[in-house]
Amino acid sequence: MIGQTTTGKSFGGCVRYVMEKDGAEVLDQSGVRSENSTVATQDFNTMRQQNPDVKNAVWHTSISFAHQDKINNEQMREIAKDYVNKMELDKSQYLVVRHNDTTHEHMHIIANRVQYDGNTVSDKFNKNRTARTCDELEVKYGLTIAREQGKSKDIANDKVPVKKEVKEDIRTAIGESLQRGRSTWNDLEKDLKSKGIKVKLQEQSTGRVNGVSFKKNNMSIKGSAVDKSFSYARLNRDLEKNRNRGKSLGYEI
Repeated sequence: MIGQTTTGKSFGGCVRYVMEKDGAEVLDQSGVRSENSTVATQDFNTMRQQNPDVKNAVWHTSISFAHQDKINNEQMREIAKDYVNKMELDKSQYLVVRHNDTTHEHMHIIANRVQYDGNTVSDKFNKNRTARTCDELEVKYGLTIAREQGKSKDIANDKVPVKKEVKEDIRTAIGESLQRGRSTWNDLEKDLKSKGIKVKLQEQSTGRVNGVSFKKNNMSIKGSAVDKSFSYARLNRDLEKNRNRGKSLGYEI
């Protein structure tokens, strides 16, 4: 994830750019009507009058994801909410819009620095805070680590930001665990932990698991990036196969 944050004076220009782009999708909003850019701008400008002394009331952050990170709308909405909370914009109006005009997934977050109670969200070090927050969310959601992009020269066509040997270690450890007949996520986690590999299941707000990532030597990588057969769904099926195989042999796993 790469986040870029700016502040400005005009909600109108920013909102029109974000909402009127071809294929733009509004994913979330708070305190702002989202039928069109005109009413959204009106709502932002009405709230900014709570503190007219704030000249740069517009907070605009764009967040881009790596090409290999395929993010659906629900995931993007959850990431945006986490960003809003961490940047202390949750007591302000905000609008989250997804753009589909580039090959990589990206979204825009417009927020009002003037909060509902008239106080102002600080814009001190906002660029550094955005970068740090994106680093934290990459780990939480098992996304590509942007700071590692391009550092590994031994990976010519592989854009996953981990060294080849780390990916191979994870791939080998998972394969060996499955070959030993491991049939539950707990067993798999224990095997990998003994080799310095952490397992993180990605849970949605509903509690449903929709992904898995692995971490070794401070490098985090999605299961499907380790190997296509190591996505959460496929690993789940392999573990279930091992359970069924054990039952067919006359013992419970």
